[in-house]
Amino acid sequence: MQVITCVSFHSTGSSVVDDIFKECSNCVSAPSDIECRFLQDPDGISDLEYNLIDNPHRLNSEFAIKRYMRFVKRYSHTYKFIFGNEWERKSKEYINALVTVKYRGFWFRDLELMPTKELIIYWFKRIITLIKNPHKRIAGYYVDCPREMFFHSYLTAERFTTLTKSYVRGLCEALNPENKPFVLLDQCVPTSNIQRYTKYFDNIKVIVVDRDPRDVYIEHKHSKDHVLPNSPKEFCEVYRDQRNMFFASNKDNVLYLWFEDFIYNYENTVNRLFCFVGQSSKEHSEPQKYFNPDISAKNMRLWERYPQYRGDIEIIESLLPEFLYKDKN
Repeated sequence: MQVITCVSFHSTGSSVVDDIFKECSNCVSAPSDIECRFLQDPDGISDLEYNLIDNPHRLNSEFAIKRYMRFVKRYSHTYKFIFGNEWERKSKEYINALVTVKYRGFWFRDLELMPTKELIIYWFKRIITLIKNPHKRIAGYYVDCPREMFFHSYLTAERFTTLTKSYVRGLCEALNPENKPFVLLDQCVPTSNIQRYTKYFDNIKVIVVDRDPRDVYIEHKHSKDHVLPNSPKEFCEVYRDQRNMFFASNKDNVLYLWFEDFIYNYENTVNRLFCFVGQSSKEHSEPQKYFNPDISAKNMRLWERYPQYRGDIEIIESLLPEFLYKDKN
């Protein structure tokens, strides 16, 4: 089973890869509007590895496990759209495998994750304890939390990677009950430090899609998100830094493509994509059903349609000349 993931720098059009593989009969994919970010998100698998392997302090480790447990539950409604009920079941199995000892106990940071009802009970007990022991302020901390568990984990890096690979493999199998040769997950690794995440897979190919900064800037100006800066100079700094982080990383099993090439050089770009992942063009059974370059061409060179941003565009052209797409027509 070959896992494919498409990633972007934000608003650079990586969904084109989703659309093209949806047109293939031998590929299964999650709903295209759901990003599969549980490896890279805060409190996700990478954070878990840092606290269990790179910085395995007993308190950090147990707190990281609880944070991932909360992550699984909090975003269950999202990941069930991808992995079904196996999301919670496989996650529980994975957490149990990471924990080597479990016992009743807690430390004060656990209060941040405690359910509201139990937190109220804790503070009630603590206040009573402080009233009874007014001269021993620390005594209020040591109140009983009978339902709190402490999770101890001691693993080698190799063992953590093995368990995580098994976990990720199981989730991909849940998405792929027909055992198709290709599974596509959207945004499951970041554009920076890619190799930290590819080790969690048996076999993965990463496609990074980039886009002319002028179009990215204009699209951002007309979107409702606030991920990128509104100032053109600050935008350029963020744009460049994100690419520098990508180009500085190990790019084994990574293909870098321009979104514009899917429009202006469609056949060659799709062939490059299929060759990279080992896909046969014969399996492209419904070409242009989900991605039609003629339709998408209407959203190209957006900066030419908004003369009010001409000054901003000139700044971007002067600061990011090497990232401007060179029209190959």
